[in-house]
Amino acid sequence: MNSVFAILNIFIDPAASVRYQRAQGKLAWLPPILLAAAISAGVSLLLRPFFEQAMYNDLLDKLSAEKAREAMAFANGTLTFSAVMTPVMLAIMLSISSALVLGFSTIAGVRAVFTDVFTLLAHCALIPLTAQVAQSVVVKLRGELTSMAGMQPAFGLDLLLGDEAPRLLHGLLNYFSFFTLWYIVILALGYAALTGVSKAKAFCVTCPVWLLGLIFALAGSLAR
Repeated sequence: MNSVFAILNIFIDPAASVRYQRAQGKLAWLPPILLAAAISAGVSLLLRPFFEQAMYNDLLDKLSAEKAREAMAFANGTLTFSAVMTPVMLAIMLSISSALVLGFSTIAGVRAVFTDVFTLLAHCALIPLTAQVAQSVVVKLRGELTSMAGMQPAFGLDLLLGDEAPRLLHGLLNYFSFFTLWYIVILALGYAALTGVSKAKAFCVTCPVWLLGLIFALAGSLAR
């Protein structure tokens, strides 16, 4: 139990978390990835009945009942595969993000080691998962959903916008939720503790990680 609390310390004390990560050795990245995978799998299991019903309702608006059932059979297989592959996909995304940070570290003249950066990012990845947990609670409280739109309750600044606002603006403000801002701050503070650079420099070096996520979020908002 103490190990779990030590991993979760990244939420409030990134400097102490970095010291803990160093003390754990080369495999310090593994426990947070496994914990993140377990949380993600739990959320997926909890929301799956709601997800299936909402997706089926959306499909019925476009397809016949028979075609909708066929599409759902394929979707269920995809959901199961995604749940099983969560640790692998998370490791791949963290590797890409770590490579980005390492590249910008080199440009900024900061000495950093890939495994250390990867471990830091693995711990920080637990923060966005709190958004998934919060979303699952909201969806669970709402009960039966009529469409997929209800599967993604907003926690971002887009709550201040009306429905007539541009989709790009919606996507931009939706991305910067409380959880994302928390992640950005903790990542920068953790990197500063890891490398000994200033907080401002740490923010600049780590910003490509969340800027990449922002680009995907904006692209997704335009595709809706």
